Amino acid sequence: MNNGFDLLSNLHLLFFGFCFLIDFILFIWAGIVLLEAKGKIQIIEKGRKLLTDAFIVLFLILLVMIVFYSISYLLKKGKVFQPTSEASGEFPAPSHIGVFPPAPEFINIGKYYFTGPWPLKSNERIMDTAISAVLCKKNGEYDILYIGDATGDKLMRHNQYSCWLENCNKSAKNLYMAIFWTPLERYDFIKIEEIKSELNNQINPPCSTP
Repeated sequence: MNNGFDLLSNLHLLFFGFCFLIDFILFIWAGIVLLEAKGKIQIIEKGRKLLTDAFIVLFLILLVMIVFYSISYLLKKGKVFQPTSEASGEFPAPSHIGVFPPAPEFINIGKYYFTGPWPLKSNERIMDTAISAVLCKKNGEYDILYIGDATGDKLMRHNQYSCWLENCNKSAKNLYMAIFWTPLERYDFIKIEEIKSELNNQINPPCSTP
């Protein structure tokens, strides 16, 4: 356990502490001047000016602190960007899907946000209703090979698997998948077919069947 003082992390505290110390000294100085004035108008005015300056400095320090900590709070607690287009449907319980990361990522396909992509070999079976996209990763980018149903299928045994390999340089490790969840309480079968047709007509993946 590291109990050392982190100077960089606490630099703002040192700065504000130093400012308060200077202002405190200014208050003391103003008090001393007023106590030693002994009725001399010129010295009294000097003491009052010092006291006024001390109050102004205190106000400025407090104002800077409020602005600083407000900005720090907003930077740490600001809202995370959410997709503005139609996002993937409700996420099923972990027991219903394959080995996916705990926090979903998104990839934009058409006007829809699919969760993923994940390596194809890490998934065994999709048990909930969904539209799947199979992609080939090339030079950090993804080519879409297939858009269709995957519910209940073991994707490594899918009837289009050989087509996926053929269009991905025979490299299974570069095959990825993304999912647009379509729970039946939100999407009926007609709507699901419409989305699939829309994406296939727009993208025309090489391994999607008409």
